Amino acid sequence: MFDLANWHNSETLMLNITNSVLGIVTILLIAWICGEAIYEHVILHKKTNTDQ
Repeated sequence: MFDLANWHNSETLMLNITNSVLGIVTILLIAWICGEAIYEHVILHKKTNTDQ
C-alpha cells in the first residue's frame, strides 16, 4: 500500500528525493515570505511612530 515510502526501491528513490527537496524548498520559501512580511510590517510601524 505504501510502496512510495520505500527508500530502498530504486524505482521510487528519485521520486522520493525530488519530493523531499521540493518540500524543503517550499517550507524555506514560505518562511522567507513570512519573515519579509513581518519585517516590512515592523519597519512601517516604526516609520509611522517616528513621524508623529
